[in-house]
Amino acid sequence: MNTNIAQIKTAFPDVPDIDGYYSEQINGWRNVFEGHPPWEKVRVQGLEKKQERKMNMLNTAKVLCDCFSDLTFSEQVEITIDNETYQKYIDKQLNVNGFWKKIPDLLSIAYALGGCCVKVFAENGKPRIDYIHADKFIPAGWNGAGIFDGIFSAVTVSSGKYYTLIERQSVGKAEYKLFKSDTGGSLGSETQLSELYGDLPPTVDYSGTVPMFSYFKPAVSNNAEYDVPLGMSIYANSLDTLKALDVAFDSFSREFILGKKRIIIPASCVRTVTDTETGEPVRYFDANDEAFVALNVEDAEKFKITDNTIELRVEEHVAAINALLNILCFQVGLSAGTLSFDVVQGVKTATEVISQDSKTQRTIKSNKNLLTEMIEGLIHSLIALGVYLGDLTKKNYTVTVSWQDNVVIDDNTLIDNTIKLYSAGLLDLERAIAKANKCDENTAADIAKKVRAENAVGSADFF
Repeated sequence: MNTNIAQIKTAFPDVPDIDGYYSEQINGWRNVFEGHPPWEKVRVQGLEKKQERKMNMLNTAKVLCDCFSDLTFSEQVEITIDNETYQKYIDKQLNVNGFWKKIPDLLSIAYALGGCCVKVFAENGKPRIDYIHADKFIPAGWNGAGIFDGIFSAVTVSSGKYYTLIERQSVGKAEYKLFKSDTGGSLGSETQLSELYGDLPPTVDYSGTVPMFSYFKPAVSNNAEYDVPLGMSIYANSLDTLKALDVAFDSFSREFILGKKRIIIPASCVRTVTDTETGEPVRYFDANDEAFVALNVEDAEKFKITDNTIELRVEEHVAAINALLNILCFQVGLSAGTLSFDVVQGVKTATEVISQDSKTQRTIKSNKNLLTEMIEGLIHSLIALGVYLGDLTKKNYTVTVSWQDNVVIDDNTLIDNTIKLYSAGLLDLERAIAKANKCDENTAADIAKKVRAENAVGSADFF
């Protein structure tokens, strides 16, 4: 269920008036991501009446967001805390709450909707992490450092009633209000928290200096909302290109339908029979009729069957789609060719991106910087909650988030580079063998000894 700002203001009147941003922008981006854009239906005119058909769509928005998520989080990220007790605690909580499995999916949706949140809370005395989409979060307070006050809403159906929990998280404090309604989509009236959430108090004081949530938004300048620090979908300004891609792919798909084999036959070869169920006459050409027909010579041309099959325009469609994909890459900050309508080239991996100075590399680096801030905020929230629950003792600490952006090259390239270094005298034979064969120093020394002893093949030829 979508966030309703008017309902939220019933619980917290000081929420900013940004209902239009959610209803007009975020909801529209979500529809495109889910494969239901405004151009989903195509009007067609048949023999009987005008009707609509569903367009064959490429769903590039989904592919694009998955690509961004993969490039951002496919490499290993190392979270280091200069306190062994804190380190073990954080490692355990991230694993228990499925952080490493859920973040890639969360990021894909965040790139589509313009942001996401990770919220920390206690359940039966245990720390839990909630992964929240942009349409379920409302900023209520912020400064130059980011959003520190946010409101979350969740709807639960129980015993035929619709319960809406509205939660406000600020620095070191949480407030909860529960509403009950007989119908979905309606907030209803406020009720006791104990009716659904047991002993959950209306207010929780964590006595900390950080909020229990952390917000991430894509590295995209928001030209739809200036007054509130909300993120923007990476394809918000590329909807025309996404539509053109679907139109091109629809034409490509229809090419195989409209361009299928067609044979022109004389009307005399068409038979008419009566449908036994409907009683209507049905005309058809019997392709299995092998009977000989006696014709006059002058009638031969009239009975000529002609193959009128047209040539499929496959290359033209592929070229057009690739051209549009390059335009899309330009619009979202990727290098040309990062997305390709080509099963051979496909989408570049993160290591391929890192290994070259590209527009894609700079865009992904900007997003990683923002994601690093979110992860650091999550760690601070988990530690603050751990102190509140009594699992940790409050101490000073430092968090470091580092990305293992190692450049991975294939074996042939590795061997070729090793030969060049050896030939230039920048690498001795033992180390060259160890590097090329990925073996230890002792094994490399034995191989080098045999090579020198045989002296039949040059050192470079050995590789």
